[in-house]
Amino acid sequence: MLKQNPLEFLDTFVKQSRFFIVDNNMYVLKEYASEIGLLKWYIIMVSNFAVGIYPFKLDPKERLIREVEFMRKSTKCFKKPEVLIVDYTKPKIVRSFVKGEVYSYDSPINIHYEIGKCLGFCHEEGWVLGDTKITNFVYNEKGLFIVDAEQAIREYNEKYAAWDILVLISTLSMDGYLKAVKSDYSRIVDFILRGYIDTHRESADVIKMLRSNEFKPLILLLIPFPLNYIFYKKIGEYVEHIY
Repeated sequence: MLKQNPLEFLDTFVKQSRFFIVDNNMYVLKEYASEIGLLKWYIIMVSNFAVGIYPFKLDPKERLIREVEFMRKSTKCFKKPEVLIVDYTKPKIVRSFVKGEVYSYDSPINIHYEIGKCLGFCHEEGWVLGDTKITNFVYNEKGLFIVDAEQAIREYNEKYAAWDILVLISTLSMDGYLKAVKSDYSRIVDFILRGYIDTHRESADVIKMLRSNEFKPLILLLIPFPLNYIFYKKIGEYVEHIY
């Protein structure tokens, strides 16, 4: 029997996409109004009400609009699947399928740097993603792709950007927890932060926001112990170096 960590289980539970093949090409049909998809965002929004960090949307059409806007208009950050058909009345989309490896704690060290770099480019362009859990990213020989962006908005500020980093690190930490507590977790965090700093000119303000009183409780809550303390110490080192 295969074992799943909590992140994998939740991701499987909330799937709202189906795959199909036409003329030997694989495509993805994503339905935003599916009950499972709605449950996913209801859970996230309820937990988010207490902190008010990011403007999540539950309405299926609004989520579709956000994703299509990002996939078609962002130019500098992640590679993206092609959106082929958009149905605003259902709502649903058909997009190309991205074949590759899902980003995880076990990904090559250059991929950890690359995800920080691409996220920095997104923020530099004014986009924030809202949902940066690691299963939303796939890499192959062509580069690093984002395959889910239904909470992305072009309304950049330091708080939203810090939330993006926190969700990324939180889900990465949960994915590799047993290995992380025994290995050089701080090295992986370093590569992500270096990539981010190398591409985002306002990265210092974002990292400083992560050290604020508003984010410290979230770090302790969303990143499992003792990785939360390692991460908090690491971003403290960056703040001291930058300032």
